[in-house]
Amino acid sequence: MKTLHAAVIGCGLISKNHFKALKNVEHVCCTAVCDIDPDKARAAAEIHGIHQVYSDYKELLKDPDIDVVHICTPHYLHARMAIDALKAGKHVLCEKPMALTKEDAKQMLEARERWGKHLGICFQNRYNQASVYMKQLMDQGTLGRVLGARGQVTWDRKPEYYSESPWRGRWATEGGGVLINQAIHTFDLLQWLTGCRVTTVDASISAKRLKGVIEVEDTVDILMTGEAGERLIFYATNCYVKNVPVELEIICEHGSVKMTGNVVVTDQDGTVATKDYSSGTVLGKDHWGSGHGFLISDFYRCIQEGQSFPVGGEEAIVSVGLLEAVYRSAKTGVPVRLGREPGAGEHTIKTGKGGCI
Repeated sequence: MKTLHAAVIGCGLISKNHFKALKNVEHVCCTAVCDIDPDKARAAAEIHGIHQVYSDYKELLKDPDIDVVHICTPHYLHARMAIDALKAGKHVLCEKPMALTKEDAKQMLEARERWGKHLGICFQNRYNQASVYMKQLMDQGTLGRVLGARGQVTWDRKPEYYSESPWRGRWATEGGGVLINQAIHTFDLLQWLTGCRVTTVDASISAKRLKGVIEVEDTVDILMTGEAGERLIFYATNCYVKNVPVELEIICEHGSVKMTGNVVVTDQDGTVATKDYSSGTVLGKDHWGSGHGFLISDFYRCIQEGQSFPVGGEEAIVSVGLLEAVYRSAKTGVPVRLGREPGAGEHTIKTGKGGCI
């Protein structure tokens, strides 16, 4: 099997999970790093034994020996870098979010199709054991039709988190706050596990604890309505005193399933079954670290075997569309209707095929 040569663009916090995962994937060798801060790039290269160091990603893309590019940069750079890398003939694994707008995300898909390369997005919590179990349970259909669901993320981010990385906390560069950065994984799981086709989004955002520190929200609450009448609610905040396990609950016709570290399934007759996954995929920094190894390994398997990657653009663009709807609703103060002509006081986002919208 051919050894694939990888490069990591962006040497901030999240890149550590990519470097770690790459060391454990067979037939893959990380040969280059890039960061606009040369000191960061050199430090990462020294730690991980990498000899090629770049400060300009476009120069890195000229290297014909690099097969795969990992994009670990600030949110606003994802789409442009991914499109450039695909055009340069590289496979691309991009951190979340896929893009800041659905239009940019569509351009990424178009570039993937035009240049015939793999595109993956890091929604690694889909690979957590608890998530995999819940997905299998929902796909079996034994719990019946989804009636509603809720997700909750209550974490802590201090002012220093933003001052140390000025791209955070700004609409132009982060694209939002707690929802698009910290809570996006749970938000993605909510729509993925329920399979709900969302038709209306009504949301509000605010900066409560971090007002004056950030432009974006540190708190968000959302009501989403599905085409079959499902009600999905979501709440996230960075105002708590610590990071606690996320909560995700799905109520169905014949029972329910709830995740808070472990997974509890309750049947219609009241029978309760518990699977313990509390060893660490949803608490603290584990929320974006523990699943990376599984996702990255699967991404390279798909490249080597010529298969479609499960968390590709079609999957990730669903969350981009919902994020766009949430922020539009919050900023205008009216619900956003998805995929339909607007009624009085409503805005419309046109949507494509697949996913929830």
